[in-house]
Amino acid sequence: MGKRDLSLTPRNEETRERIIVSPVHFPLADIKQHFDESMQSVKEQFTVADNLLSEGNAEGCRIIWRSQIVFAESLLDFYIHEMSKYCLFRMFIGEWQKSEKYKNLEIKMSKVEEALSAKESDEWFFEYLNERFTKDVFLSGDSMRDQLNLIGISFGEAMHRAFHKDTVNASDKHGYRLVKQLFDRRNKIAHQNDRDHSSAAQTDITKEFVEQYISDIEAIVNAIHDIAKEKDEASSPA
Repeated sequence: MGKRDLSLTPRNEETRERIIVSPVHFPLADIKQHFDESMQSVKEQFTVADNLLSEGNAEGCRIIWRSQIVFAESLLDFYIHEMSKYCLFRMFIGEWQKSEKYKNLEIKMSKVEEALSAKESDEWFFEYLNERFTKDVFLSGDSMRDQLNLIGISFGEAMHRAFHKDTVNASDKHGYRLVKQLFDRRNKIAHQNDRDHSSAAQTDITKEFVEQYISDIEAIVNAIHDIAKEKDEASSPA
């Protein structure tokens, strides 16, 4: 019987290359369409809730309503993420006036080095923006105000267009309170089943409440879109 070769042989290394997908530069209309189409899907769940209620399943109906709130807030957050990349890139390439907060935007040295080696392309900055905001949430009053002001969409002006109070200042305060209320209810549903910590009692919810909730989010998005659209039109050659 021949002697077996028990010597170690090199292990074949994984040769499959990791595919890196570059972030897409969506135009303003596409960003709005992403939101509108997704929100339409959320609204269509009202039919599911209505059917459950007609069958006597009130609890199932309320679960659908609560899920609509969580999804609607997530759509608002994703919309602001997409708009953040769009607006800041417009500033970077000189198409929009730079906001005050833009001037203090921090960039890692690794990205600075990448920028220096890619002198003929601005894609490094768009990729940086895509990475920079991935884990951020812009749904609280403070974070939304800060982010909109950073990307050149005045929070006060956006809230004024969305809710039409007597003055921009009044709209700013109203919008801030409303955004906080929307975020607080979303968190209460997502993290504690809409229950009070002290009593464990579940907060009631109605179809009318959810409809108004969605309407408020749509008003904010429409206002942001209109302001950005006007900035684009102002920067376009006559």
